[in-house]
Amino acid sequence: MSSFLGCMRTSMDAPPVDGPGLAALGEGCSYHVNDWYGLAGRRQHVSADGMIAVQFSGRLLNEDRLRQAAGSAAPAGCSLEQVLAVLYEKRGESLLRDLNGPFILAIADNARKSLLLARDQHGQKFLFYGISKDGRCWFSDSLPTLRQCPGLPDETNFQALADYLALGYIPAPATIWAGLSKLPAGHQVSLTMNGKASCQAYWRPEQMPKLKLSFTEAAAETRRLLEASVSRCVHAAPKAGVLLSGGIDSNILLGLAAKSLDGKPLAFTIGFEHYVYDERSLAALAAQRAGAEHIIGLARPADLSLLPELLRASGEPFADSSLLPTALAMRLAGTRCQTVLSGIGGDELFGGYRRYQFMALRSHYDRIPHRLGNALCGLLLRCLPKNAAPRSRLATARRIAAALRLPTAACYASFQEIFSPEMISELGRFPRADVVPYHERWHAQMEQSRCDDLVEKVNELDLLSYMPDDVCRKDILAKTGAEVEALAPLLDMEVTDFALRLPRSFRVTGRQSKRLLRAISADLMPAELLQQPKRGFGVPLATWLRGELAPLMKDLTATIREWDRDGWLRPKTVNRLVQEHLNNTRNHGARLWNLYCLKLWLQERH
Repeated sequence: MSSFLGCMRTSMDAPPVDGPGLAALGEGCSYHVNDWYGLAGRRQHVSADGMIAVQFSGRLLNEDRLRQAAGSAAPAGCSLEQVLAVLYEKRGESLLRDLNGPFILAIADNARKSLLLARDQHGQKFLFYGISKDGRCWFSDSLPTLRQCPGLPDETNFQALADYLALGYIPAPATIWAGLSKLPAGHQVSLTMNGKASCQAYWRPEQMPKLKLSFTEAAAETRRLLEASVSRCVHAAPKAGVLLSGGIDSNILLGLAAKSLDGKPLAFTIGFEHYVYDERSLAALAAQRAGAEHIIGLARPADLSLLPELLRASGEPFADSSLLPTALAMRLAGTRCQTVLSGIGGDELFGGYRRYQFMALRSHYDRIPHRLGNALCGLLLRCLPKNAAPRSRLATARRIAAALRLPTAACYASFQEIFSPEMISELGRFPRADVVPYHERWHAQMEQSRCDDLVEKVNELDLLSYMPDDVCRKDILAKTGAEVEALAPLLDMEVTDFALRLPRSFRVTGRQSKRLLRAISADLMPAELLQQPKRGFGVPLATWLRGELAPLMKDLTATIREWDRDGWLRPKTVNRLVQEHLNNTRNHGARLWNLYCLKLWLQERH
């Protein structure tokens, strides 16, 4: 169900908006209608003269500063929506650049007969919209709810399907439905009664010009900004807990929260029985160091029963396997608190992904004559085993050797890719004549970047696509069925703007990731945690799908004509993937998970 939706007539020939009908699509929504628009949500304000209406969802961590900027026109104790209405009258659309925190909003301007829709800079909230056949624009924070609105397109977007198979998520502005869009992070849409709609960025991840300061000065400022950000989150949610893993980001948040909270902090960890993926013991060291009460849960194959509910909330296929443990962590936290601090954003802003280290090395590799480099990589590929254990050094070496032979954008893409374009051609029977491989679009984005540094170019790609449409989407979906809100101190805009303008070598080099975060963490986390390799919040897919979940994989191919009614996939290829995985001749864990999530979505669709 949606708690934020609305409708606008793009011409006076379009049918009027039905307020009660609009509110009925939502959950706990009140509504406001005019002759050309309607809003339904939980948080609204209409100005006294009726000229400005604001609908908002989210939390702004700089609300106090916004109230000061609004001045006497926003009296003490008034709603945040009224504050935003005042600031819009003063500043117009430029007010969006001053908002700090997860949000979506709609502002109806009766004088201009225009509607402004906006999504926060990092995409911590989602907003979907589409134009119906009768000339009305519908929008909602829920794709399933938007699909219930009358007259909207019902055709499949095959470009989006190909992107999903390749990446496990669908990058904005596309959705799986042709004609329905997701507003990209940091973007706004302006709609007018003459039918014009313009979508443009009000914020982009600018990494230039660089700040001139020493590493020591940068570390001190990073620490100050993170302390202030955590303090703002704790002020907004005084009894917040922390989602804790064995990684640097969540441990820094726990250490800082312990200094800001009144009383003993709460920390929530999900572990695995598979030792390679299990971080319970590492998290326990951190919780003990911070004096936190540590609540631990365990993810098991049987927890896959949660997946249909989570994907139903998505409204389109989504295959980030860490959704499952994140959902378990959210539900565990929801039993003890209403808000948790999440460490998302640390990898993107401070250089945590190993693929950034690899791309730093790629810069040096590109100086080698192409034929020589290609020959060396080919030799390695012939020598290395094809079925090395996931996360092993042999598997990593093989992946690196294969990636180095590819053009730059495709090379970077290979570290996130599930199905390559060649595999999609072998697997898919859906129309692909107009499908453009995603890494070709990435190449065009890299060419437009103002950055000269290769690592910064690919970092921008992650900030524009992977973080909002995968990482943040995962956190939103994970809260389904959990009575808990998540705040991400590392995505504070003051932290963001500072981090992106640092010299890249302060964040990541070919030898070390998260240099600055490591430098400020000595008093916040046990030293042994800094020596651990990066694990992420992955799931032991290969083991699970060959073990307790093997029957589901066999069923995937046995029932393919039932769940793939339109014949998008080749049963022979799906069967081969299943058999190779179950026979332990190849590791297709991520690919089979992708297909299983697609199956669940298709079953819901039909």
